[in-house]
Amino acid sequence: MRTKIAAAMTALALLLFPLGAFMIVHQGFSLTMERERTRALSEEAAIARAVALEIAGDTKEALFTTASGLQRRYGSQSLSVALVYRGEMMAGSERPLAKGMDELLETQGRATLLDGDAQKLYIAHKLSDGLTLLLASDVSAVYAFRRELALWAGALSLCGVLLSGMLSIIVSGWLAKPFKLLAQQRQELIDALAHEMRTPLTAILGGVRLLERANLGEESRAALLGSMAKETQRLSDMDERLLMLTRLEHDAPEFAAFSSMEMAKEALAVFDGVVLSGGDAVFTAERELTILLLRNLVVNAKRAGGTEPVRVELHENGFTVSDSGCGMTKEQIARAFEPFYKADKSRARAQGGAGLGLTLCRKIARLHGGTLGIESEIGKGTRVVYHFDTSR
Repeated sequence: MRTKIAAAMTALALLLFPLGAFMIVHQGFSLTMERERTRALSEEAAIARAVALEIAGDTKEALFTTASGLQRRYGSQSLSVALVYRGEMMAGSERPLAKGMDELLETQGRATLLDGDAQKLYIAHKLSDGLTLLLASDVSAVYAFRRELALWAGALSLCGVLLSGMLSIIVSGWLAKPFKLLAQQRQELIDALAHEMRTPLTAILGGVRLLERANLGEESRAALLGSMAKETQRLSDMDERLLMLTRLEHDAPEFAAFSSMEMAKEALAVFDGVVLSGGDAVFTAERELTILLLRNLVVNAKRAGGTEPVRVELHENGFTVSDSGCGMTKEQIARAFEPFYKADKSRARAQGGAGLGLTLCRKIARLHGGTLGIESEIGKGTRVVYHFDTSR
């Protein structure tokens, strides 16, 4: 996952940085050339006015005399000035070989032509019928600027790609971390589920084979069938709780107001010897899920053992469940909500626990904007405190 994210980000950088560099170079060259074109047209306009005054009323012979001095009077090392009469260059000037020159010279009015090969900007200005003023401005400085700009843009693009490559490695690691953790947690869950299912399935399969092959007495047969029924019930409970966890992932709870005391009495009616205390309050939550939460906590408390009865105390925004059983270490408390985790595996297996009760309880608590806290001490019992969000 991390490699794919890093590769995708690097590929994107390889596409965007060179493309951005090309656009910068192209735009910079276009703007600079346009400024040079504007300057050259302005200069040509001034020359054209001066030449028009010189040739007014002159004969063809006088035109050649004027043409022979144009370069000396108006031209420079970077600017060539010539007259073209009916398509022919005057005063010995050489006709430019630029592509599109014929069309340029036939244009009425004024037009320009950029010759990239010669790096010249040509301006043709028709002064009269058959007579055209032709200027050739050297724009090699603009092309040199483009080359320099391309070098800088290429260097910056390369640095950008290298930097983005390093950043992509860092960012991809950060982005892939949750997916890696999720995959790890999923694998741990699958491994734990497979482990939990293997024991009852092995017991059931062994019991079936024993029933098939052995001639058991009525008492032994009944005991074996009872053991198989118990393991089957474990699988059924596990399946039921897994389905409940899956449903809670997709279905939002339906909140309603109800009496906490009536809810608690209904939840505890299936247990013997649980002490209920505290005052009645109005809970706004999903009643059935709250009953399930309380029953799961009481079941865990009873499995912890202890000489004193399990106690349930109601509060305005939740309840506590306390026992005087074996207690839990800090490490056990930290892992108590993990799926299939059992603090005392032998006790949990003997009592049919699947290690999903507290996982389900935490999910129900979070759906109500609530929290579950565990306070425990080895040999002195455990106290689980449930608080839910009263602002709903």
